[in-house]
Amino acid sequence: MRPPAGPNQWTLLLDRTWEFFASTKVAAWIIVALAAAAALGSLIEQEGTYPDWRPPELYYPARYGEFWGSLFLRLGLTHTFTSVWFVALVLMLVVSLVICSLHRLVPLHRMLTRPQVWKLPHFLRKQQVVLETPHALAEVEARLRKAGYRIYRDRECLYAEKGRLGRYGPYVLHIGLLVICFAAFANALPGWNKAEDVWIPDGQTVKVPGTNFAITNHKFTIEFYENGTPSRYATDASIIADGQEVLRQTIEVNHPLAYDGWEIYQVSWREEPGVAHLRLVHEETGQVVATVPLDLRDPQPEYPIEGTNLKLAVRTYLHDFTVDPVTQEPANASYEVRNPVLIAEVVTADTGHVLGRMGLSIAGNIGVVNFGPYYLDVERVDIRRYTALRIQQDRTVPYMYAGLAIVFIGMIMSFFIYHWQVWVRAEEGGVLIGARAHKNRFALKRELRRLFGTSRGEGMERYDTA
Repeated sequence: MRPPAGPNQWTLLLDRTWEFFASTKVAAWIIVALAAAAALGSLIEQEGTYPDWRPPELYYPARYGEFWGSLFLRLGLTHTFTSVWFVALVLMLVVSLVICSLHRLVPLHRMLTRPQVWKLPHFLRKQQVVLETPHALAEVEARLRKAGYRIYRDRECLYAEKGRLGRYGPYVLHIGLLVICFAAFANALPGWNKAEDVWIPDGQTVKVPGTNFAITNHKFTIEFYENGTPSRYATDASIIADGQEVLRQTIEVNHPLAYDGWEIYQVSWREEPGVAHLRLVHEETGQVVATVPLDLRDPQPEYPIEGTNLKLAVRTYLHDFTVDPVTQEPANASYEVRNPVLIAEVVTADTGHVLGRMGLSIAGNIGVVNFGPYYLDVERVDIRRYTALRIQQDRTVPYMYAGLAIVFIGMIMSFFIYHWQVWVRAEEGGVLIGARAHKNRFALKRELRRLFGTSRGEGMERYDTA
């Protein structure tokens, strides 16, 4: 005779998985791991948030040292909240919360909605508060009902309760945590958390990629402490939509501008040589023919000389001059305006006849070169400041706030709504009362004294089994 088949391996695996995630200790350890990971993610600058142009593989070793920077990169701590292991922890918490809730909520709900009214005397005498009183069962029922208890009756026994909602508090809290976990998980999905950094020089307008608006930087302001470190920096900014200014506000650190679901933050700043005021000088007479404002970031191809038939034509401009070691040709060493060099010609405005050619190192580390009757020198260089603004749209924020609100409601239900259960059984000469408080047992004892009296004259005998 074939023995009965036992559970297969998949059934055993599912049972053990269910038991594992149904453990409150496992849920607690997952929450501790998530809290530790979130703390590390808050302490370590995350990718895309640090005010530096260098890529992560260069920035973090320089910022935290070669060993720690490389370790943070390998562990994914530089993008903690979108890392695979963090998302895996969130999913484990979701599974644990769901299984813990189902494992306990279903039996609890069945017990609360279908209470067993008829109980034996020894059950009542094992409760936290035990009373014997000569009152009739109908009078006890009336007093409990007047005190706000819900009453169930079965023959000569009754069951009374109030504050049942408090027993559901932990599960409401679980729902809030699930909503928060969804927000944390969605934060790693494409399109849920969009951010764009823009650098805007003073007085200019920049279109924000991926949006229907632009931002104008009217003026960037910075203030310093006595030791030279910045104490405050802010941007007087406007939102431009369809060619019209729709909003204007000063953006400071921790005081973003909100527009159309976007948050615009002040994150950094920088400055560079902006406009060089060049003097065109006649070599023989030393007379200044004109002053030419040359934008060192984006110069114009030609500058007319007012009051003359001349113009200054820009032939070559390098904002960070160097010599290419391979080709031995002039080239730019970087994208920054560090060593600007200009090669220009003075030509007639009508015929384009070349009257002179000149080269000028605006930084002054190369001598002036000119061929012809004119040369250039530098009168002054105005500094141009750039503000760095982060434009961010996080679609998970409403879910995060909703989750926190649900958690708060669950905590109120758990800590401030007390579930009290009272069983009453008719005995010879009176009734036997057994009561249990899941929270605030002393308040339950006070209430039963108030309802049924405390003096020996009423013939009451009281037990406190706690």
